[in-house]
Amino acid sequence: MKDGRPFTFAGLWENWKDPESGEWLRTCTIITGEPNELVAQIHPRMPVILPEQHHAAWLGETDNGNLKELLLPYPADEMRMWEISPRVNSPKNDDPSLWEPVDGEPTKTTTDTLELLPE
Repeated sequence: MKDGRPFTFAGLWENWKDPESGEWLRTCTIITGEPNELVAQIHPRMPVILPEQHHAAWLGETDNGNLKELLLPYPADEMRMWEISPRVNSPKNDDPSLWEPVDGEPTKTTTDTLELLPE
C-alpha cells in the first residue's frame, strides 16, 4: 500500500483428513481475481485484497449475503510497486532482503508511468 498500512488477502482454509494416510491436514489458498490497472501491466491476475470494512463479512461475522461481491480488484491508486530481486523466485531464499527495491527506492507507480524491464 502507498501509505504502508497492512493489507489482507482473501483466502480459504480447511482441515481435512487424507483418505490414504489418515493424517489430518490444514490447507489454505489465496483467492486471485482480475488485476487492477497497475498489476495488469505485469500479470493477468492478482490476489484479492479485502478492504478493512469487509473483513467481518468475509469471516462470517455479519450477514453480508453474496461474498462474491467482495472479490473485486483493489484500487490501483492506493498501491505501489517496485522491482525486486529475481531471488524471490526460489523458495530456498527466505529473508527480508527479498522485498528491498533493486534500485534502493520504490519507483513512482501510477498506471501511466510504470516502465517494465525486458526479460
